[in-house]
Amino acid sequence: MERQPFEWEEDDVQRLIDNQIQESINLDYKRCSALIEHKKQIRQKIIDELSKDVSSFANAEGGTIVYGVIEETHIPKEIDKGYDPGEVKREWLEDVIDSNLSLKIDGLKIKQIELRKNHPGKVIYVVYIPQSLQGTIQANDKRYYQRRNYKAEPMEDYQVRDVMNRFKHPIVVPEISHRFFVHKGILDEYELVLNLVNKGVVTAKAFGMDMFFPSIVSPALLNPAISGVNQFYPEDPFMEYKGFRFRNEGSPSSFLFPDTKVNIFGGPSSSKLVYAIQEKYWEKAHLLGLYITTYGDDMPPKRSEYPFNEFYKL
Repeated sequence: MERQPFEWEEDDVQRLIDNQIQESINLDYKRCSALIEHKKQIRQKIIDELSKDVSSFANAEGGTIVYGVIEETHIPKEIDKGYDPGEVKREWLEDVIDSNLSLKIDGLKIKQIELRKNHPGKVIYVVYIPQSLQGTIQANDKRYYQRRNYKAEPMEDYQVRDVMNRFKHPIVVPEISHRFFVHKGILDEYELVLNLVNKGVVTAKAFGMDMFFPSIVSPALLNPAISGVNQFYPEDPFMEYKGFRFRNEGSPSSFLFPDTKVNIFGGPSSSKLVYAIQEKYWEKAHLLGLYITTYGDDMPPKRSEYPFNEFYKL
C-alpha cells in the first residue's frame, strides 16, 4: 500500500527523485536554504514565504512541500545537504505555521526525515497540507493565496468566495495511482487506479468525472458496464488524448457521503483502465499530462492536472 506523504522516509523521497516526479499543483520542492537565514534572507521573509506557500495549498487542493530537495525546472535532482535538527527544529516549523495563518489547518502534519544514507545526522522536512474545510486561509501578509502554475498566486475575489462555499456543496476530487500490470515483449502494461473522494461536508447525490488520457499509450477500457464508465472523443479530433467519463446512477444507494470514496478504475467490481508504453515513447510521454474534471451536484467543476510521467514508473 502506498505511503502517505506524512509517512515518507528517506527512500520515499529518493524515489521521487529517481522517477523524476515533477512539481505539480499538489507537490513542491524547496532547497534547504528556504528555511535558513542568510544575508539576503532574514527570518521574517522566511516566515512570510512559508505562510504564503502553506496557505496556497490549503486554499487549493491541498498538497505536500518537501523542504530539502534541489529541483531544476520543476524536476527534482537530488536531496540537499539537509538541516541540523538542533538548529531548524520541527517544533519551530510547526509553530511558525500555526501562528502565522488566519486559521489552524485541521490535519496538517510535519514529518522529520533522517538522512541516514545521504547526509547522516541531518534531516529534511515534509509538510503535508490538507485542503482547508474551515474557510479561506489568510497568509501572514494578510493576503489569500492559491497554488497554481507551480507557485503561490494571489487569489481573485471569486476564488475566495469559492473556497468559502465549500460548506455549501460537496467537494468531489480524484484520488489516483497506478500499478504494474504485465510485461509483454517491448511493452510494459499498467493499470490505473482511480477513486472519487468527497472531501466536503455535504453529501454528493449526483457526481461524476471526465478524464483525458494520452492516446500514445493505447488506453483500453475493460468491463465498462460494471461501473458505468464510458469512452468519449474530444471535440478536437487531433488531440493526443482519449476521453473517459463516469456518472453515478443518482439513486440513494450510489450517494457519495462526506469523507467516503467510490472506486472508478482498478477495483474488483469496477472498470479497468489498462495502458501500455514502450521505452522509446517515454520522452514524449514525459511531456504529456493526465487531466480530470470532477462534478458533484452544484459544486463548480474541479479540474485536476497530473504529469503523466507519474503513471508509468514504479
